[in-house]
Amino acid sequence: MRREARKEVLRRLKSVEGHVRGIEKMVEEEGVTYAEVVQQTNAVFSAIRRINTVVLKDYIEDRAEEDDASEQMINDLLKAIDRVVK
Repeated sequence: MRREARKEVLRRLKSVEGHVRGIEKMVEEEGVTYAEVVQQTNAVFSAIRRINTVVLKDYIEDRAEEDDASEQMINDLLKAIDRVVK
């Protein structure tokens, strides 16, 4: 994994970790609704999807450069990823 992507993934993972801790505290509290918990766990799912997107894009860029792919092909693949993960 390239340095920039590694930094981004680690930053996002730390954010997810903090978010999960917050959800844990919510669950331990009285009066928190199911809807609130589900909303927060969905936020974690979204954050993990964004992490996967960063990793996948980095992989494509790395492989494309190794295989001497055109800039246009790389851009098309990255746009396709964006459409699929949204």
